[in-house]
Amino acid sequence: MKLLPSLFFFVLLALQANAQSLQRVAPEQVGMDSRHLLYADEAIETAIANKDIPGAVLAVVRNGKMAYLKAYGNKCVYPNTEPMTVNTIFDMASCSKPMSTAICTHILAERGKLRLLDPVSLYIPEFKSWVSEDGKDKKIIRIADLLTHTSGLPPYAPTSELEKQYGSPSPDGMIEYIANCRRDFKPQTDFQYSCLNYITLQRIIETVSGQSLRDFARENLFDVLGMAHTDYLPCKRDKDGKWINSALPHWAKTDLHSTANCQLSTVNCQLKNVAPTEKQPDGSVLCGQVHDPLARVMNGGISGNAGVFSCAEDIAVLCAALQNGGEWNGHRILSPLGVKTMRTVPRATATLGRTLGWDNFTAYASNNGDYFGPNTYGHTGYTGTSIIIDPDNDTSVILLVNAVHPEDGHSMVRLRSLVANVVAASIYPTPRIYTDHYYKRFLQFMDEPAITSKDIVMVGNSLTEGGGDWNARLNKKNIRNRGIIGDEVMGIYDRLHQVLPGHPKKLFLLAGVNDISHDLTVDSIVSMIRMTVERIQRESPDTRLYLQSLLPFDESFGRYKKLTGKTDMVPEINAQLEILAKDHKITFINLFPLFTEKGTNVLRKELTSDGLHLNEEGYKIWVKALKKRM
Repeated sequence: MKLLPSLFFFVLLALQANAQSLQRVAPEQVGMDSRHLLYADEAIETAIANKDIPGAVLAVVRNGKMAYLKAYGNKCVYPNTEPMTVNTIFDMASCSKPMSTAICTHILAERGKLRLLDPVSLYIPEFKSWVSEDGKDKKIIRIADLLTHTSGLPPYAPTSELEKQYGSPSPDGMIEYIANCRRDFKPQTDFQYSCLNYITLQRIIETVSGQSLRDFARENLFDVLGMAHTDYLPCKRDKDGKWINSALPHWAKTDLHSTANCQLSTVNCQLKNVAPTEKQPDGSVLCGQVHDPLARVMNGGISGNAGVFSCAEDIAVLCAALQNGGEWNGHRILSPLGVKTMRTVPRATATLGRTLGWDNFTAYASNNGDYFGPNTYGHTGYTGTSIIIDPDNDTSVILLVNAVHPEDGHSMVRLRSLVANVVAASIYPTPRIYTDHYYKRFLQFMDEPAITSKDIVMVGNSLTEGGGDWNARLNKKNIRNRGIIGDEVMGIYDRLHQVLPGHPKKLFLLAGVNDISHDLTVDSIVSMIRMTVERIQRESPDTRLYLQSLLPFDESFGRYKKLTGKTDMVPEINAQLEILAKDHKITFINLFPLFTEKGTNVLRKELTSDGLHLNEEGYKIWVKALKKRM
């Protein structure tokens, strides 16, 4: 018996190993402008400030990589306030339709288990066809009609009446109602968005596969792609009429920390990362119980129209797989032609704008925005979720919001479009490409707490980054090291948007030596530093700016060949920087003479190990000079 905990631990590790996530990159690495993406932040933050939404998570996928991932505001504001995180799990509402039900339907079609042109009655014998009022015309409803919302089924069903008639939950009662309810129009002649279409598809999937939709989707879709925090969450009313979950979420089996601290019979602890939705009449809040009434009341949380819970990183993997012909990281869910079929509006209903699972250009597709291409497809969820995929620009936008928390009544239509427009407009060839280390640090800075007006920022290249913990060196709090090895002046300029919005108290700038190695002239280097200084003063006028001179180097070490013959450029640049500082009324710190061999422009050998970078003795000299300015 003592071996069981260890065995369980290793089984859980194996399950976790299947989880996959996209490589995180800076937007510029995939041809996007991170500065422009700040407008998306602004739009979302404005919606939060206006109390339109409690919070949000935005993820942007491009070229199979995570180009942007950010959380805003709070995931919960009632009964307590809890901050939003990028790992928050959302009730995906109607986004469940394409990201699970439709894909599962196509998986079965690809395996020869069904045809999209099969009559629904082949799988649900009591399912009625459309018949004209005079009884002279009749047309069968096919699976494709359900997928495209051209079946003629009503948009929804009277949940409370169905519960009184059939009880709760009652999937069979739900299907009996759908099979016999009035058809609003002849199939394929009009478009009417209907949750009943996808509840019907659920029954077909379960009939053909012999599994519940939850199990089939997990085994053939979610687990295949390593979507470790995506699942349907079964629910029911307890004896007091309160909605509770009746089974653990699938991720509880792979969440080692939660499993170690919770009894398996306790569900609440497994829902700590779930964003709550609407406050109920009894004062409780739905959290992990699907918001959609039909899905919750009649189908007990596992429903073809809603019920999937997921997070941004899992959905990002799904988007990347669809953009990669149905395969991601060696794991395939659909064929390339299956993906293409799923995102294409069928010829039979070409004017109606709905693909075999997604929305292309119906009135519900405003979340696509104004600038993505004509082949863009996507879907929205009533709770506030949205997925957009532009196959031509290989870009996906995932905006997750629990807009129905704590109360329903807020519209997401405009915000979705605003964010989509910003993301689309951020796509263009990047004029400057930097090192991998630059982008690694760039991402690190994105994930750090935002700079504030209390902070002192050290901005520069390897000399600054190599200083490590400047707080310890200068015996001062709130010093932020924003140095990047190998960075150049325009590299600093291109990342100032990570610094200046916080209006730091002081900023120490040191840059230029890497630009010397790029064969640039003295005038061009000083001109770029001037641009940088002017931008800092323009965008953060209250920041006290200190312009530091370039430090000397020693060519004799022979390590940095591109600096050969350029020793005397440093004092020339420094002379112009001193004039620049005077013209712009900022403090110039002339470090250069503190580091040179007497009577030369060369870095003292005892202060370096490679002729360019400083050792501890060198940093002590620099720190002593800076302490006067702290």
